[in-house]
Amino acid sequence: MFPGIALTQLLLLPPSQRLPAHTSLRRAAIDLIGRGFTVWEPYLDVSRVLLGLLELCCEADKLVPSMTYGLPLTPAADSCRTARHALTLIATARPAAFITTMARETFLFVSQVARYNTLQQNAQTLNVNMANTILHKAKPEILRGVELLIDKMQNEMADLLVEVVDIVLHCVDPGHLKTRPLGEVFPAVCRFNQVSHCPSSRRIGVGAKNGQIALYELRSNKCQMIQAHGAAITANTFSPEGKFLASYSCAENRLSFWQTSTGMFGLGNSQTKCIKSYSTAPIADVSRLNPMRLARLIWINNRTVSLMLADGSETRFNV
Repeated sequence: MFPGIALTQLLLLPPSQRLPAHTSLRRAAIDLIGRGFTVWEPYLDVSRVLLGLLELCCEADKLVPSMTYGLPLTPAADSCRTARHALTLIATARPAAFITTMARETFLFVSQVARYNTLQQNAQTLNVNMANTILHKAKPEILRGVELLIDKMQNEMADLLVEVVDIVLHCVDPGHLKTRPLGEVFPAVCRFNQVSHCPSSRRIGVGAKNGQIALYELRSNKCQMIQAHGAAITANTFSPEGKFLASYSCAENRLSFWQTSTGMFGLGNSQTKCIKSYSTAPIADVSRLNPMRLARLIWINNRTVSLMLADGSETRFNV
């Protein structure tokens, strides 16, 4: 217990004459936190540790020189490199802890930004510069960690897709999603067949392990959760014009079509309802197949979707 607390203190203590910002002692503590995170985790405030590490490495690209030229590291760059390595070790050792903690901190940050904007609209003064907060400055580093986990631990990330997309939408430039598909802005997350983006309607649908679909309305920055299936969602995709969403659950052997409607000119709350469902044939020897490649949904036209299974079969369904 006490070593974990001591290491956290060495990481988080503000610079002083006795403990400058970039010393070998502080770097050693950071390295031990990363290497022994599975041991220290029960005794650590994980949120504070992750934010402390992110603060040290949020300017990594500026501080760490290219190793190609063999340039010596400055003390600040050495601390930055050590913190980045510790973050990588923590993320790969405890991917669920990393993702859920970052998703929670992101939610709190977004809530704070919304409150700040409200106070500004009401002509009240709030002495906070959001651009200087850790979660804002460390967006590239957070995305680097998420991309690393998707590359190395796809199955674990598939169980946390809603949280992953929450983090991604916080970190990417929202202006990019107005003109470009999510697959171009952050390609890694679109490797999952449970994630679909419709640029025309500016919606993102994410299928979750509990059978729910998270529908993100990018225009209004809102998210609607619908209970789509009784088991994990294997794939979902929007129709080309964005009017329909098709979802499929391999465990439930069911494919459903959903329609989302809003008020005139996109005003008012959106209402999503299931307009048709089909029973599907079970996949033989499903336990032997890669869960990430069990099924794909591809729209043939605006009213017909093709369910392509890992066993090579293809079935078409009409809305």
